[in-house]
Amino acid sequence: MKHKTHSEKILIVEDDEPTQEAILLKFAQLGYSADCARDGEEGLEKLQTHEYAGVLLDVRMPKIDGFSFLEKKSHLEKFRDVPVIVFSNFSQSEFVERAITLGARGYLVKAHHSAQEIVEEMVRCIANGQCQIDR
Repeated sequence: MKHKTHSEKILIVEDDEPTQEAILLKFAQLGYSADCARDGEEGLEKLQTHEYAGVLLDVRMPKIDGFSFLEKKSHLEKFRDVPVIVFSNFSQSEFVERAITLGARGYLVKAHHSAQEIVEEMVRCIANGQCQIDR
């Protein structure tokens, strides 16, 4: 079965290689292309040099963490409307609230979702602007 190729490109900011690979595979299966960044610093560089329809963002990473990424992204006018879904192992409400306050549109707790579900949620978020928040 051939999947439709989408012009939208997704940025995955995640330092765990197995997680990156699983998410990349699921996007490819749905016909989306995706780039990976190993930390927030590389993610911000890629965001400024490519067009992305959305960003999947981990919180805990080397160099610049997910919260700092969100804060710095909010100062970049051109990218303010690019939806970000945080996907993290942190489920505490203070992490969720901080991410949303800093501009994340969605927040998914990794342990509660498969790679397939995370990718499908990103696609829905891009399509209709409604993004799930695990509370």
